[in-house]
Amino acid sequence: MQVGDILGSYQLERLLGEGSMGQVFQARHVRLGRQVALKVLRSTYAHDGNFVRRFFQEAHAVNQINHEHIVEIFDFVEDPAAGHVYCVMELLRGQSLSELLREERLGLARIRRIMVQVCAALSAAHQLGVVHRDIKPDNLFIAHKSGQPDFVKVLDFGVAKLLTAEGVNGTLDGTIIGTPTYMSPEQAAGLPVDARADIYAVGTVLYELLAGQPPFVAPNFGQLMVKILTESPPELPTHTPAGDAIPPELAAITLRCLSKEPEGRPAQLAEVITALVTDSDPATLAVVPPEDRPTRPMPMPFALRMPRRAGWAALVGVLALAGVGLVLVRGGEPAASTPGAVVAEPLVAEAPKPQPVPVSLTVNSVPAGARVVRADTGETLGVTPWVAQMPSSASSLGVRVELAGYVPSEHQLPLDASSSLEVPLVRAGTKPARAMPSRSSLPRSSLSRKSSMGNRDAVIDPFAP
Repeated sequence: MQVGDILGSYQLERLLGEGSMGQVFQARHVRLGRQVALKVLRSTYAHDGNFVRRFFQEAHAVNQINHEHIVEIFDFVEDPAAGHVYCVMELLRGQSLSELLREERLGLARIRRIMVQVCAALSAAHQLGVVHRDIKPDNLFIAHKSGQPDFVKVLDFGVAKLLTAEGVNGTLDGTIIGTPTYMSPEQAAGLPVDARADIYAVGTVLYELLAGQPPFVAPNFGQLMVKILTESPPELPTHTPAGDAIPPELAAITLRCLSKEPEGRPAQLAEVITALVTDSDPATLAVVPPEDRPTRPMPMPFALRMPRRAGWAALVGVLALAGVGLVLVRGGEPAASTPGAVVAEPLVAEAPKPQPVPVSLTVNSVPAGARVVRADTGETLGVTPWVAQMPSSASSLGVRVELAGYVPSEHQLPLDASSSLEVPLVRAGTKPARAMPSRSSLPRSSLSRKSSMGNRDAVIDPFAP
């Protein structure tokens, strides 16, 4: 295929990238004018049933997960007569994480924000039994979306493995699939893999962001495999390439992800998310004064699609709490006067108005990766696991937890004390034998396929108003 060709309803405008199996073009609908990305299987493989099934598997897996941090695929088209097989995907603006790393040294706050979104997307995939198997910086796209900085999209589920109750579907075990640098030991050895292979890859990417290079580097494939299979990863440095101190808890969870044995890794990515959003270094909460603040959006601690207003409110709350601490430390008896000295009449200053003490709010869901929305305004607050700080008050905050394929769940979060909310989501269209109530603790602490390969799973019209 070449730029200018018409494929179905789309004219190819620009080649965005290519690999051994196919090419990705920027394209435009010839009648509606909407721009999309077309992932086109090379003609060499378009008549090979195995390659077509693998190509279709990506569209099937992505449509099944339906997560905002996974690239959206609108349609899968197979036209045997013309020898064309392609996916219609959303067109992203931005750059891959690997490109970003070649241009910038990322601060710790940006590393946290990017990796939390990656973990949320993969966690949603794992909940449905989908293992990506090729997580790497090239497949993590940093998009510009609705003014939100560092909005992550996970790409390329082309080698994903579907784990079902009946068995394992996908590439046969014994075949090495993925990118060597980010492979888990069991994956490099051609052994069966599960979600913990993705957790290892997440640990490798996180290690690279924190240390400036992957844990294992070698001049050739054989030596790299030996290191992955036999050597322990080097200890992380004390600081990132950008100069930020690496919290011990974050370093520890990164090295756990890189355990040789799958049993030694975190069982779920929720553990990694917890370590990412737990900030033990107060320096990461520093707010740049307005006169010194750069014009580009600043990275926000804890931020996973958190609106800018809520993010700054959380920071102000933390600083207000620090200010209260200073008043308590500096308070006490006045200094004794010197004999014979003239004592001036004390100035009576207006007492400062007491500031509300911030409370910590946490919302977790099963599965993770659900949107947390204000029930009154519909404003998106973030994605589970969601952590924020807000001023205390006698009122409560109504939230709605939403995830595609699940019944929305509404709850009230009291604002008079720190609280956490655990929300078990129920699949839409199912009726559980007994609904599980949420737990609140108050103490501080369109796949339309033109072939006979199967019925479509869902229909998404990308051009619907």
